[in-house]
Amino acid sequence: MLQTKALASTLWKPSMRLVVLNALRANGPVLPQMRTYYEGDRGRGGGQRGGRSGGYSRNFNPKFQNKDSGGGGYRNNRRFQPRGEEQEATLGSSSQFTKKIIRIPQEEALATNAVTLDSLLEEGIIDTMLHKSISRMNFPGLTPVQQRTIKPILTTSTSDDVIARAKTGTGKTFAFLIPMFQHLINTKLDSQNMVKCVIVAPTRDLALQIEAEVKKIHDNNYGLKKFGCVSLVGGTNFGMAMRKMDQLRPNIIIGTPGRLIDVMDKYSDKFFKYVDFKILDEADRLLEIGFKEDLEYISSTLNRINAVGKDHIRTLLFSATLDEKVQVLANNIMNKEQCLFLDTVDKNEPEAHEKIDQAVVLTDHFAHNIYAAIEHLRLKIKEDPEYKTIVFTPTVKFTKFFSQLLKKEFGSQLPIYEFHGQIEQRRRTRIVGDFKRVKAGLLVCTDVGARGMDFPNVKEVIQVGVPSELANYIHRIGRTARSGKEGSSTLFICKYELPFIERLKFEKKIVIENKTNYTPPEDLKTEFADLIKDYYDFGDVLISIISSYRACIREYGFRDREILPDIAASYGILLNDPERKIPIQSRGFLEKIGFARNPLARKMFQVEGESYDSSAADEGDEEYSGRGGYRRNNYNNRSSSRGHSNTRFDRGGSRNNFDRPQRYGNKSYGGGSSEGHNPRFDDN
Repeated sequence: MLQTKALASTLWKPSMRLVVLNALRANGPVLPQMRTYYEGDRGRGGGQRGGRSGGYSRNFNPKFQNKDSGGGGYRNNRRFQPRGEEQEATLGSSSQFTKKIIRIPQEEALATNAVTLDSLLEEGIIDTMLHKSISRMNFPGLTPVQQRTIKPILTTSTSDDVIARAKTGTGKTFAFLIPMFQHLINTKLDSQNMVKCVIVAPTRDLALQIEAEVKKIHDNNYGLKKFGCVSLVGGTNFGMAMRKMDQLRPNIIIGTPGRLIDVMDKYSDKFFKYVDFKILDEADRLLEIGFKEDLEYISSTLNRINAVGKDHIRTLLFSATLDEKVQVLANNIMNKEQCLFLDTVDKNEPEAHEKIDQAVVLTDHFAHNIYAAIEHLRLKIKEDPEYKTIVFTPTVKFTKFFSQLLKKEFGSQLPIYEFHGQIEQRRRTRIVGDFKRVKAGLLVCTDVGARGMDFPNVKEVIQVGVPSELANYIHRIGRTARSGKEGSSTLFICKYELPFIERLKFEKKIVIENKTNYTPPEDLKTEFADLIKDYYDFGDVLISIISSYRACIREYGFRDREILPDIAASYGILLNDPERKIPIQSRGFLEKIGFARNPLARKMFQVEGESYDSSAADEGDEEYSGRGGYRRNNYNNRSSSRGHSNTRFDRGGSRNNFDRPQRYGNKSYGGGSSEGHNPRFDDN
């Protein structure tokens, strides 16, 4: 026992947690405090879910585990069980949330008829300048979320912090921008050249989008321009941003955590001594991608240097979910003794937006998902000259491949945009602006575009395959039916991906009634094979998808012996030669991706000039541990820094093109969301 405690004390180092924890599990009981630290508090050093990166998942139920003999992974036959932490919809369920909660009664919160922009002006809640600015934007009215949050935030005591729970795509941005601007108006004579409000967003693109909304408020009433705004995000020039800070002396800062910390470490006393408000947008997403420690550091630094007092800053936290992790964060970063809780979601409602018409197209093979999506797009583009859609794909490599494919097919009819985390920030910002302006177009992207991005008049969201995590399905389809409009969503999956639909129903209360089956015509198979025959990195694309789905096997209840070979079979199917397998140049590459001794490799890959060692394969190098995911040789190989990164949002490696031959043996794959690595999709 003494040895166990001594070993536990060494867990301060993120890279040691997994090794030590596995050793403890093998030799004795795990201390409760160690389990809590490893499973739920990785912070800046890593992701939040076990299984993604070889970690232990508290949601795994051994009762439903069914290992197949012979190694090669595990066969998951369990039924889904709702996760307690995701099902909890009320604040205060966590024993670690110690603030006094002021609840707005559900009936009162949902009563929206009485709150309008004009009524807020008449009651003296908002100023005339702010009323004019918002009115000139010609919104049909306040959204339900804005109606339920703006008035309580502005009329309750400034000694109360605020937590608001709201669905994606419901107008959360203006729900905090309007109270923020009203506060700046009320305190316009105080600390005029200092930062008063700090907004923290999980991604660069979302931060820049919030900045664009602030500029709309400025542009519609020049009297509000005196409340300057600067964005601080990664991927931009640090020196230029600091010169802008010196010139504008802004009252509003919008940033991502990493860049905010960089600026505050150097210039906290110069700019941040008089902060009144800090706002966390998409707080649950900030936690999911490993920003917990960053957020706590930002909060403690702002409190420490505040000229009024360490408890002065008021916190507004907006989140789509209120699980235990969000509540623990809120408890750690909120300064006030009381917390106003605004829940704008009826507990009986599904989490998806009710104005989205959802459909699923079911195929026999993963390869047929691509056929079905192409035919669907052909029909829609032919019917609607102003067809505007977002196409979500599983990985960066597949995004590159599919966008090239769509440019060949539809490039002469409408613009096609490729959008993912490997594109440098300036170009990403330009793509976002272009897609917002066009009346018709296709945006092909990874989950980096799934959360918070507001593209007007998107008529449909298409998903080829499943998202990297369950919540992203909701955030993906939330890119349509925005601002009170209607939209549609179509998910293309094969029969081996059906457990994902069950999971949506079980955990998110989403039932997709519109289901159709699809079988590709023979002429399309021939046509498609000719279309991709010159894409030399096609095998590399499929390997990235295998990596992505392999990380989701336990998450969705997939059967690895069915789904992984089926994805690999797409190589031969799409080239119209079903017997062909993904070519691998060397056995060393199989070792890097964890298939060297996996029997599935024989079904999936063709190693040039080598045969498989069947005795080695039977040893089961890829055995599923039942607690920590795949034990070793997975795609999250931390010894490498490029290739299939398998992060939660952007996976994939080197750039694809049409004139470079595949040389798998000399490539290095790995460096993903493994223990000790921060799987953020905004590297600051």
